[in-house]
Amino acid sequence: MRETRIAIRYAKALFDLALERNTLEQIKTDMELVVSVFKQNRNLRIILQSPIINEKKKVAITKAIFENKLREISLHFLIIIIRKRREANILAIAEQFIILYKDYKKITTTFLQTVVKIDDNIKKRVIELMKHQTEGEIELIEEIKKELIGGFVLSFKDKQYDASILRQIENLKKEFDINLYIKGL
Repeated sequence: MRETRIAIRYAKALFDLALERNTLEQIKTDMELVVSVFKQNRNLRIILQSPIINEKKKVAITKAIFENKLREISLHFLIIIIRKRREANILAIAEQFIILYKDYKKITTTFLQTVVKIDDNIKKRVIELMKHQTEGEIELIEEIKKELIGGFVLSFKDKQYDASILRQIENLKKEFDINLYIKGL
């Protein structure tokens, strides 16, 4: 809980600075890169979280990785986080920044799970239906899950619509577990 509040505060500070300097899109791109690098590189997370490695080495490592890839403001922000001893929260801060960006731009992330890849016409139709539902832009993330057997699962915000065959089978199993017939009566 504490880490989330810290991440939100730092992300909000960077977000406000990006708005003030009119660099919101560029900073969002930088934070997406930071999220990607941190999620793919477990060793980097371990090094930055290590109390044994001193601040100067952590800053040098961060500069070596991001110096030619991030804008100056984003790089300096990461260095400030390290100097404030919040380097364990860098991934969470970057993710919170992206959440703030999506809220600001009214972008809803929608997850669609299907058994097979859907064609573009269905994808467009789902996006249009979701736009009507949320009254904003839609970021559709598709996932193929063979265990669904058929149908689909659509999730956005705190809502989920499960129209999969797997769900229908599970519902039938629950119904069969209720035995209305009592032997001997």
